[in-house]
Amino acid sequence: MTPQSPLEAMEQFLSRIEPFDPEPHGRPALTVELRAGHRRGSFALTEHAAHALYEALCRYSDPQDQGPCDACGGRRLDEHLACRDCGHLNGVFGGLLLEYAARAGEN
Repeated sequence: MTPQSPLEAMEQFLSRIEPFDPEPHGRPALTVELRAGHRRGSFALTEHAAHALYEALCRYSDPQDQGPCDACGGRRLDEHLACRDCGHLNGVFGGLLLEYAARAGEN
């Protein structure tokens, strides 16, 4: 079931990893507090759960992240791999377009 709020997402995340926690009722290593609108939640995480949350946060990649620009190093590439900062076309497709434009300019 898809969570309807960050609080539900955290509850589902902790439920998914609990069977793998060697000390599911151990002493909390970390407390995470979340607020979503008027709702609040406090989650006491064991060492295992804290590490799992750390890994999940570190591995997250925004679906809009197309990587860095080859020209300026910025991270604002649009869906066509054009840099929103400097206008450079990136990647193989962008390289082909730039090469084609250069040849067309010579003629």
